[in-house]
Amino acid sequence: MFGYIKPHKPEMKVKEFDTFQSVYCGLCKQLRRSYGPFASLTLSYDFTFMAVVGLSMEENCTGFTKCFCPGNPLKRKACVQESETMRYCASAAMLMLYYKVKDNLHDAPFFKKAAPLFLLPFAALARNKAKKAYPEADRILSDTMREQAKLERANTKSIDRAADPTATALAKLCESFSADERQKVILNRFGYLVGRYVYFMDALDDLEEDEKRGGYNPFLASADGNLTKDAQYLRAQQIINLTIGEIARAYELLDRKRYIPILDNIIYEGFKEQLQVILLKKEKLNEKPV
Repeated sequence: MFGYIKPHKPEMKVKEFDTFQSVYCGLCKQLRRSYGPFASLTLSYDFTFMAVVGLSMEENCTGFTKCFCPGNPLKRKACVQESETMRYCASAAMLMLYYKVKDNLHDAPFFKKAAPLFLLPFAALARNKAKKAYPEADRILSDTMREQAKLERANTKSIDRAADPTATALAKLCESFSADERQKVILNRFGYLVGRYVYFMDALDDLEEDEKRGGYNPFLASADGNLTKDAQYLRAQQIINLTIGEIARAYELLDRKRYIPILDNIIYEGFKEQLQVILLKKEKLNEKPV
């Protein structure tokens, strides 16, 4: 994922943010345990959110423990204990990293290929290990990322079609968080909408850069040159706000057993806040000096 799923900290109680942070630290520890010390450098709030969703669906609460933080070795921090959900989310993060690095290597201009080339051997090793543990997750991401690349190369004009592979990937990954068939259907819908949100947010964030370098962007392709820049941003904002509303509807049907205030904050506050961050960045870029 891409960094657009974060809690809105000013609206969280201290104990809620501390709990969220303990999941973050637990995922960091899981990444290091499963994939080595450098894997924790890929840690993000996106997969922490995914872990919180998975943990919220478990019948029994995963406990907490104290662990050492590599960033501050003198201080022990609270972190969620190892569990199947944490192992799965850590592996999904490594698989996603691999396919993201491959995508960047393919799309980046020559002078920007150094970073993905440097990361690729590590990402490939991590992917091989994650694939052995979760072959179905690797198949899902392999198929959907291949389809995503195909659609973007074809300059797909339908924004719904363009977002479908990324949305489908998250939908299928989230299904595994429950054995109940009804909840699986809801998790699929929830994951699909979150994936759609992430894809559209990434497209909105990259809109001006894609326009300058001629890269594919679903909002540019669907407008086909018939909208002003301000109209493009307004249309994208409306589509993303609609998606956030649909996420909330699906979320409310989930049988959440814990971490509800944390998830409420991210769903009802965090998503909208991240949209405003992008829009504010756009305004600053386009400000004319006095």
